[in-house]
Amino acid sequence: MAFDTKAVVAAATEQLVEAVRSVHERHLSETIYGAMFHEFYGDGTVIYWPMVTVGTEETLAAIVADYTARSGPEEGLADSLRWSGPDLTHGFEPSSALQELADTVQASAGAGSAQWERQYDRWLRCFPKAAKLAMKQLVAEGIVSKSFVAIAADEAGELIPLSLTKAQLVAHFPQYDEAERERRRLAALPVEDRVAELLPEAVAPRYQGPLIGEHESLLVGCGAAAVPALVSVVRHETLARGDVVAARLLAEINIDTPDVVDALDGLMRAKKAQLNSRAWAAGALARLGRSDLILTRIAELPSDVVVRGIADPFSSFRDRGAHRALDYEPLEHALAARPELEPAFAEELRPGSGYCALAPDETPAARAALASRWEVVRVHARAVLEDAGVPA
Repeated sequence: MAFDTKAVVAAATEQLVEAVRSVHERHLSETIYGAMFHEFYGDGTVIYWPMVTVGTEETLAAIVADYTARSGPEEGLADSLRWSGPDLTHGFEPSSALQELADTVQASAGAGSAQWERQYDRWLRCFPKAAKLAMKQLVAEGIVSKSFVAIAADEAGELIPLSLTKAQLVAHFPQYDEAERERRRLAALPVEDRVAELLPEAVAPRYQGPLIGEHESLLVGCGAAAVPALVSVVRHETLARGDVVAARLLAEINIDTPDVVDALDGLMRAKKAQLNSRAWAAGALARLGRSDLILTRIAELPSDVVVRGIADPFSSFRDRGAHRALDYEPLEHALAARPELEPAFAEELRPGSGYCALAPDETPAARAALASRWEVVRVHARAVLEDAGVPA
């Protein structure tokens, strides 16, 4: 059941307008430069209505001075605090009526259901629309200047570009324009050159430049062309400290060439490698449909490697990138071979740890698993069926 997006947009617009009016009336000597929705929260079960904070040049200057007095001068501090809602002074909590409206959205999404993410995305996108409407109204009323901007500021930063015109985005958030230019530059490169540039920042990031947090997905987007470079990392031929990320990205690309399988199998079996690296390699093998390589050595591999490896295709990590069909047989075989590991599997796949999302063609496998002799299998199958809104 869809929720009333118009009602959410209208309520959010009124919330932001009233907050700016309040600051304007109570602090006439301050110059209002912007306002933002922030502190968005939705965990698949509950949705909280966001806060609104109004920024003024005077309160920003005071906060910068306070930070500087406590920690010393820092380049770019004013820019980083300008749109940091929790750090600014004029914040407004949502009313009980607004939270009740958020509760109706939550109810329409269905807690934990497959459609929840889609509904939550629709909910988030109401707030950039509200920011635009509020901005237009406030400028028209003469409460703020034409340079005033209002935004929805989610943690990922995806709502900010939706809140502003291109000119406003470049003026107030130049990093977004810089990031888009960098994406276009990379896209124009021959794919081999693109892989060479993306690889270091994807597997051993320095957290520099305009594309922080995007290098992994961009590298996965290179598909088969990225596979040899990632295999080289897994084999410790290049960027040895990036083997965990490289193994995960190979699983996301999900092309099981002999070189890929050999490299991951070698890392999984490498007794001198870190346990975490071995476990991620095992998980990648399982997601590539090669759990048999774990099961063949189940008696000799460390328990953590076996458990994390076999369990990986049942976790939410499976849904990042390409993946194989849900198959409980490897888990059943592992439990039969080492029943003493059942508590460890139950902990690894405990409810709330993040399960894979059930695709329609995987329903028969999940339903069949409800008859498993192993409780951990039954619990997982029941949960993914319920999340997908499929009767068990």
